[in-house]
Amino acid sequence: MSKARTRSGNVPSTATSFVGRRQQRKEIRDRLASGRLVSLIGPGGVGKTRLALQVADEMNHLVEDGVYFVELASVSDGGDVPAAVIHTLGIVDQSNRDATAKLIEYLRDREILLILDNCEHVLPGSVALVSEILRYAPSTRILVTTRTSLMVTEEFLYPVPPLTIPDDAAPVSVESLPQFESIRLLQERAEAASPGFVLDEHNAAAAARLCIQLEGIPLAIELAVARMRILSLDQILERLPDRFGLLTMGSRSAAPRQQTLRSLVDWSFALCTEPERHLWARLSVFAGSFDLTSAEGVCGDGNAEGGHPKTTTLDLLSSLVNQSVLGVEDQESTMRFRMLETIRAYGAEILALTGDSERFRSRHRQYFLDVVTDLERSWCGPGQAASAKWMRVERENLRAALDTAAPGDNYQLELIAGLRYRWYADGYIAEGRRWADEALDAPDDDRAPTPARAKALWVAARVCLLQGDHEAAALRLDECEAAATQLHLADAAAHCLGLRGLAAQLRGDLAEAESYLEVALRELADVGETAEWLMASFEYAVVLSLDGRSAEASAVSTSALAVCRQRGERWARSYLKWSQGLDHWLQGDFTAAHATALDALRDHRVFDPSLGTALMTELLAWIAGSTGQFEHAAQLIGASRSLWRRTGTELVAFGPKLTGYNSACRGLLEQAMAPRALSTALQAGSKRSPTGIIAYALAEQVVDSIPEDEPPALTSRQQEIAALIAKGLTSPQIAAALVISVRTVESHIENIMTRLGFVSRSQIASWYIGQSR
Repeated sequence: MSKARTRSGNVPSTATSFVGRRQQRKEIRDRLASGRLVSLIGPGGVGKTRLALQVADEMNHLVEDGVYFVELASVSDGGDVPAAVIHTLGIVDQSNRDATAKLIEYLRDREILLILDNCEHVLPGSVALVSEILRYAPSTRILVTTRTSLMVTEEFLYPVPPLTIPDDAAPVSVESLPQFESIRLLQERAEAASPGFVLDEHNAAAAARLCIQLEGIPLAIELAVARMRILSLDQILERLPDRFGLLTMGSRSAAPRQQTLRSLVDWSFALCTEPERHLWARLSVFAGSFDLTSAEGVCGDGNAEGGHPKTTTLDLLSSLVNQSVLGVEDQESTMRFRMLETIRAYGAEILALTGDSERFRSRHRQYFLDVVTDLERSWCGPGQAASAKWMRVERENLRAALDTAAPGDNYQLELIAGLRYRWYADGYIAEGRRWADEALDAPDDDRAPTPARAKALWVAARVCLLQGDHEAAALRLDECEAAATQLHLADAAAHCLGLRGLAAQLRGDLAEAESYLEVALRELADVGETAEWLMASFEYAVVLSLDGRSAEASAVSTSALAVCRQRGERWARSYLKWSQGLDHWLQGDFTAAHATALDALRDHRVFDPSLGTALMTELLAWIAGSTGQFEHAAQLIGASRSLWRRTGTELVAFGPKLTGYNSACRGLLEQAMAPRALSTALQAGSKRSPTGIIAYALAEQVVDSIPEDEPPALTSRQQEIAALIAKGLTSPQIAAALVISVRTVESHIENIMTRLGFVSRSQIASWYIGQSR
């Protein structure tokens, strides 16, 4: 382990204090210091995850490259475990390589502590990944929470016991009870839930009895305490004898602790009203978290049999939150709900018993397809950044919707096509390729031509091209063209033409690209595909610029930019501005080129860093080299190299012309700079994060005032936090002033820095002061 250093990683803060387990925490830390794999094993509800988070918090400053918490509860396929880890670590590699290979490459030279939470339902996938990490990433340590051993050679099994409880036969006294962890947990949580609660001689015996009967299981105690808002300890004890009789879901041969946890949730379920039980079960179809709107959409349609009116759904959600059945997360201006996996699985079993599983899974699928379809239709407008963010936040639900549909059916194909802007606009190309291949190549799919399949085919073809996989793209386009001909699909035929043109452009065949794109532009306009027409215009403008036809390129991009301005569109606009910046640079107008390229980058930064960020950084490097700013150019070249590596593709995939410009810039820098200075600058650029790269490129531009026709730079809440930062307040002080958690404050600050391209709080303060003048 490294010496103490700045904390890094993604370990979430917790809203409540951690109680007890001092010796266990030390033993786990010691085991991680001397070994590389520790598995916290025990039944659900015993506190494995909470203990792991506490250990992670205590070790964070000792691990050089950070501690990362990977939630596997919502991963339904063991093959997706590596992708979940990649997503958590923020590895942006859009290549078609195996996900495990990508992860090993990232971890190989880093000292990281990975926490893999809830492995038991994806055990084979977890075992395979852990084995590879132990073999090829020697500085990575792994802390696992699971109900089942991984059976890996280096694994150290650490059974997590329940909290200590009083001796059933010993006399009870108020003075003696606090020595037991379960009593301290009950007391602390009860004081928070019911401010008037005091542990005294009147309730000490009942408190001891409750903790004994709940066997010191933390989750059981927390759920019991949730009822103390309306029930006394004695009343809770009176209800305990009936808890086991409500449901008998598990086998009697199962481990006693499993039966105890199930009995605990049975009891919590029994205390709910009938409508609360129905909603609990129906909410189990969600994966990860969900918001009020989606809960109402899936479970709250009063017109459906057994559904609830929206107002009732809101009331029932509030009740489930109060009973600790649901947790609440504050994500900027939206509250999201989350079920513990044990509670979600219990609800799923209840739903199956009622015979409603498929009905509500179907409603879940349809709800998310409807939202995706609406976002797709409105994409070419001012809501693009919000749409991209929604698709990021709902990734787990979108994956669940895909998984519960029949492989290769029209639902899967429609969802794949509808999510295309997540794939190639928001930087998740590898995910899109994987999902599209699963749906289009499903073994049970008869692959008969349908409009849905044709659409998914051309979407998949673009993803393949962006990965540089021309052979796979050609196969997708061949099938799509055949379907378009057979079914008379003019829109699919137009998309195929545009993508044939893009493929030719990326190969460097400008004449062929021009012939395809000219026709594609007309046909895309005829079928009303404005978003794809804008991208085809960008691609055509680039072809014309590379061919030395600047005036024609300018006419094409200017016409398309007028449509972008009219619609409030930003994504295609950023690429079109990039094409104009490239043309200015090719014509030797470096001032115009620099201004236009920066403008493109400002537009693009509201999306996750992707291919566009790499292209824009590359162009800025060439411009800097052409104007003698060699240090700046070298850092940008290093930064672009890092971005290409993160996106999983290379500049060479975008044609020989752009590759030649990069080589020429590198040659110029090698002539103008001493080898050591060049190497230092390249390394400095490559070490920057995507946010840091954007901030570096826009260093003198980020404080500019925002044009009147642009949306506000920050939300009202972010403006409040920026104002308090400018006054010198710390995160805890801001949290206290706004009555929100420190974690929420830090999340807002991170979003502010991302939105403005900053890397420090001092930049936020300076920006706010400048805006206020």
